[in-house]
Formats: sequence, C-alpha cells, structure tokens
Amino acid sequence: MFSIKNEGKWVKTSLIIIIALFFIVNLYATLRYGTENYLGSFEKFDNDDIKYIRSAWELADKGHLIYHRVDEPTVFIMPGLPYVLAFFIKIFGKFGGITAFRVFQALLQAASMYLIFLLGRKVFNSRAAILGCFLNSLYIAEYYTSTVILTEILFKFLLLLLIYVSIYAIEEKSLLYYTIGGIIWGFGCLVRPTLAAYPGIVLIIWIIKKYTLKDMVKFTMVTTLAFSTIMSPWWIRNYVVFRRFIPLTLSSGNPFLQGTYVNYDQSDNYTPYEPGKTAIESNQREIDAGLYRLKNYAVKEPLKYAYWYTIGKSWNLWNAPFYWKEILGVSFYNAIIFHYLILILGAAQSIRLFIKRNEDFLFLFITALFFDLIYIPYFTMSRYSYPIMPMVFIVAGYGIYEFIIRRLGFGKAANSNC
Repeated sequence: MFSIKNEGKWVKTSLIIIIALFFIVNLYATLRYGTENYLGSFEKFDNDDIKYIRSAWELADKGHLIYHRVDEPTVFIMPGLPYVLAFFIKIFGKFGGITAFRVFQALLQAASMYLIFLLGRKVFNSRAAILGCFLNSLYIAEYYTSTVILTEILFKFLLLLLIYVSIYAIEEKSLLYYTIGGIIWGFGCLVRPTLAAYPGIVLIIWIIKKYTLKDMVKFTMVTTLAFSTIMSPWWIRNYVVFRRFIPLTLSSGNPFLQGTYVNYDQSDNYTPYEPGKTAIESNQREIDAGLYRLKNYAVKEPLKYAYWYTIGKSWNLWNAPFYWKEILGVSFYNAIIFHYLILILGAAQSIRLFIKRNEDFLFLFITALFFDLIYIPYFTMSRYSYPIMPMVFIVAGYGIYEFIIRRLGFGKAANSNC
C-alpha cells in the first residue's frame, strides 16, 4: 500500500530525486523567508499566523487555548495546529520551537509529495504519478506555504492521507482501513472543521460502487466510532468551558458575513452590527447580519447573487495560487501563468476521463468539487484551494502521460526502463 519496493529503478530514482530536492528547497525557503513572511506583527497580534503562535505560547505556558484574547478561552479555531506548535515550543523554547516547526513543515511537504505519488499511482499509474509530482515540485505556492505558520501544510498532508486510505477502504471493504480512515478524519477535523463533511464524498462513491445498505451502516458505525474517539477530548473540553456541546468551532460568522458582499465590496449596502461582549456573541451577531443581508438584498437581485454564489466565489477560490509574497525570484506573473496552465490541463483531462467513465478519477474530482461547494457560502480566496491543488496536479500529470508520452510513442520505452 505504501511501498515502492516493486517499482522500477527509473521510477524509484526519479521519485527520490524529486522528494529530496523538494524537501531541500522547502527547508531553505522557510528558513530564509520565514521571519520576513509573517502576515501579522508580534506587537499587535493582528493576523492568523501570529495569533496561532500566541495561542501555542499560551498552551505551552499555561495550558489554555486562546485566540483573539489571552484572557478568553476560544472555540474560534480548531486546536490541531496550536497543539502541534506548542509541542515544539515546549521542547525548543518560545522562538526555537517556531524554527523547529518550520523544519517539521518541510518534512511534511516531503511526506505529502510521497502521498501524491502514491495517489497518482493508485488512480492512474507510476509514470503519470511521477509527472504529477514533477509538476507539483515546480509550483511556487508549495514553497511559499512553508514560510508561513498556518494550517495549510498540516491539513494538506492529512487530506491526502485520508483520500488514499479511503480509496483502499472502499475498494477492499476493510474494517481496518475504515477505522484508520476515521482516525485520520478526526485528526483532520482538529486542524480544519471543513473536513467534517468528508463522509459525503464517501457516500457518493458508495452509491457509484453499489454498496449495500448493510455495508454502509457497518462501515459508518466503525468510522464514526474511530472519529469520535479522536474528537471526544475536544468535545469534553468545550462542554466543560462553555457549558454546551460544540462539535467543531463557532467561527463561521465573519467569513459568512463577508461572503454576502458581492465581490467583497462592503461599500455596497454595508450592514452595520454591534460586536458582542465575547467572541461567541460576536459570531452569532455576524451570522444574523449575514442572514439579514441575504433576506433583504439577495431577494432584490437574485441573478446577481446567484452568479456570486456559484461562479463568482469559485473564481475567487481558483483564480490564483496561494502566493502572497514573492520568494526564490519567482514573480507573481509567472506563478499565475503556471497556475492557469495546470488548471487548464487538469480541466481538459478531467473532461476526457469523464467521457471514458474512469471511476477512480471520480474520487479526486468529487473531492475537489466538494471543497469548492463547502467554501462557497463563506469568504473564498486562493489560500483555501491550496490543499486541493495536488489532485489537480495528479490529473495534469496523467494528461501529459496520455497526450504526450503515449502519443509520441515513448510509452514502450518508458515501460522497458521501469
């Protein structure tokens, strides 16, 4: 499942070289640019990355999970990233832990590249998988993301691992694989709550694969038990602190409200609201303000809002790489051009695979579509499409394999060297 023992020498050598270079460049990028690429400041604690760091400091020092304010426990974020970061801070110190975490992110990037190969091999073949890895190694967003302290890299690794295990679980109907999948699903949700709806993807594939109702119930129970085991400490903590059952977070208010402004233009029918005394109260008031806007403005301009909540927000999700500051001499222009080329190649090959009714490909496609739909009700931006891009690279790699290598007659030569 995870072995490359039976791969040919060409495949093994290519993969090792790609992963080694990918790790080295990621490590260099994060150590070289990391201190320059903070989104906020340590004086104001005014952005996600700095708030995550402060949260980890507080966890390591006092055992309290906070986010907006040090004197207020939070349920605004999931605890995954703060706890991982706090682990390194506890061992290496306040700022040494941040450096150690950066090295950890570079290692996770290398592990994610290996998972991209495994997924590409499973869905298509080894040579297409190598091409997907090679294309992904040219994507500057991969190196930029290593320079920031956010959930992207940790979440991407867990998502790729979950998809890979899920494909095997569905194919082999294995209780062990479904249990492992439930555990990974739980850890993924502790990093990002959007993964909570992941079983919807599995349900669609179950229907396509014609699973029986008995099997669906059996595997749902096993997966849910494993998931609940991982999530229960978070649920217990939330009930003890807030005296209510909070399964994930209470943080969707502001992204939801921001998403109700077409093109994020708040000068158009701006809706004022009073912040609450706590983050939870503010969250609810932001949701109420967003619902007010939809009831009053979306009804008056249904076509405008229908376009915004379909094509408009999807465009904002996919229209650029997660590359907010130039590094390694790569310009924004070149980064965007390469991003578009990969999206076009991935889309063209997806159409071809649909025509051929390739069922294994459907898992990747449905996952990408799922995340697009999950983010549409909220504020969407390029950062949120980053963890999904590996699936596009896998399909794009297969596109190159199909349209260039096979068409030009190199397929037999490649086979003989593998």
